[in-house]
Amino acid sequence: MGRNLLYLTLLLFVFLFASVSVASAADIVLDTEHHHLGDNFKEELNPGDPEGLVYTATFTLDPSVDIESAELTMTGKSIVPGPTKEFLDKVYLNEIEIGTLNDYVPAETPDSTSVSIKIPVHHSLFDSGTNIIKISAGSNANRSNYDDFEFYNLSLHLSEVEPVTLAPPLEVAWTYKFPWRLIHGAPEFEILAADGVLYICQGYSETSVTAIDAETGELLWDKNLTGQGHLGYKDGVLIVLSYPTVDALNAKNGELLWSRGYQGGWPDIPLIFGDTLFVSEYGSRYVTAIDIESSALKWDYEINSTGSGNRNTNSYYISGLQTNGNVLALRYNIYDIPYEHGLISLDIDTGKEVWRYTDLREHSPDPLFYKDLIYIGGEEIVALSAKSGEEVWKTDTNGWVISTEIKNGKLVVKEELSNYSRRSVVLDVNTGEILEELPCSERYFSSSAVTDEYVYSTSGCKIRVFDPVTGEPVWSSSRIKGAALSEPTLYKDKLYLVSSDGVLYAFEHGEGGLFFTRGLEDSAILYLPPLATAGMLFLLPFLLRKNENKTLVLGYWLIALVGVLLLSFIAIQPYFIAWDIFGMLTFLVLCALGVILLFGIIFLVFGLRKRGK
Repeated sequence: MGRNLLYLTLLLFVFLFASVSVASAADIVLDTEHHHLGDNFKEELNPGDPEGLVYTATFTLDPSVDIESAELTMTGKSIVPGPTKEFLDKVYLNEIEIGTLNDYVPAETPDSTSVSIKIPVHHSLFDSGTNIIKISAGSNANRSNYDDFEFYNLSLHLSEVEPVTLAPPLEVAWTYKFPWRLIHGAPEFEILAADGVLYICQGYSETSVTAIDAETGELLWDKNLTGQGHLGYKDGVLIVLSYPTVDALNAKNGELLWSRGYQGGWPDIPLIFGDTLFVSEYGSRYVTAIDIESSALKWDYEINSTGSGNRNTNSYYISGLQTNGNVLALRYNIYDIPYEHGLISLDIDTGKEVWRYTDLREHSPDPLFYKDLIYIGGEEIVALSAKSGEEVWKTDTNGWVISTEIKNGKLVVKEELSNYSRRSVVLDVNTGEILEELPCSERYFSSSAVTDEYVYSTSGCKIRVFDPVTGEPVWSSSRIKGAALSEPTLYKDKLYLVSSDGVLYAFEHGEGGLFFTRGLEDSAILYLPPLATAGMLFLLPFLLRKNENKTLVLGYWLIALVGVLLLSFIAIQPYFIAWDIFGMLTFLVLCALGVILLFGIIFLVFGLRKRGK
């Protein structure tokens, strides 16, 4: 009787266990002890008596830590295997659910078998300073019985965002030459940097994926796949999306691990969360979830329109997927009458539609998750509950939202006003209250990468560095060979770009050259045409003074001038690809040279006749 009373009391008792750790990154050991949650004695568990229904552990994060991804790991025993509707043993971080232990225990697992559990955690759920992990025992439908299970070795593995330490001035660190050269247009590349390696996906040669050492530029391996696509990376596995297949490669050597098809068309940038790859496709209505390790299909989702009638399947547009670890959010546009623009939330485990928000503008930015809210923009900023899709708050900032981001626990909104000026507005993440307005650069940066200190742009075949607040220029490189440059990629202490000349450049901080950027001294050849023209003009008076037949001299000089200029234009052609790029300007230049040549021939003929007399 006394024991039964004890168990009844335990049903109402919340057990508090505080394990405090301070860490900046890497592994945080929360608790190595064995714990038993539930409401019944179990001799095979350690300890046999339950400690309560709820366990908590506290840890502290350094505010400077910028988390990219995280995993909560533990070893569990006697957990009711999933999928199940009862006895759901849930795990929370700062009162937000991050997973259910049952989902990580395979069906028909014996109670006596220990299971390693890894729960992925979204980076936005962490707080700077104190954080609380909570694990609760699940019950049956009427809460008359609770799951009794054991867990131990509770740890957090954190991966930090690699900080960018690059600052101008820059110099060339190394180059790598691809076996191709573009006649026109900017190179369309995808460069993914991970674990000290650059993975480059391109479709201009037989090799579509190339792995290069990010520090030295050494070629590690290359792989011929179906063509150009998008890249993803997870724990040594490189994902390549190139319609109509998804390929998983060993990131160390390029060995193909598996390959499978997927529904839809040209893929969007993949989303990887935990052990799952999520793929959405441009111009289609499908979202696919694939197990990264086994390539097994987890689920497929197809958008069903809310309007009546058949829809043209080519009228769908899906944005990149976003997640907070519990649900996926995707922005969609249906360009078929009746038009439809909205936001859909999917259950991350099943792919079932959770809710749909239809009051969205066509050109709204992609949604942004932060903790248990999701922010969408347009003419207003709206915060929705990630769980239900209900509006939590709405704020009119009197502008059109261009982008949203979280900085220091606040929502920073960049917007364009009716007079086409720009500003940044800082909002409270929980209430939408406008806290302050920040200065914002009016300059539009094309082909750029942004850090807190600088904006790096590769427009105009140069690297241009600007102040991100004022837009004022900070530094500019010499011209880089080629007609156009790819967008820059920043990784650690380097900037990477590819020129249309087929060269991958790595730039690092340097002292800067006297007249030219170090490593780009060959750009001095751009001064060849004006220098050659100046030299020819300097030579002309000397020749005219030395010869009485000035008509003949002028004829020879004009013909030589055309030859010198043609050779100069040929020399600088790799920088401009002039014959293909400039069009009418090139035509006018050639016409001018033709006219000069014609006058040269005329003067030469008259000069020869004069000499004959």
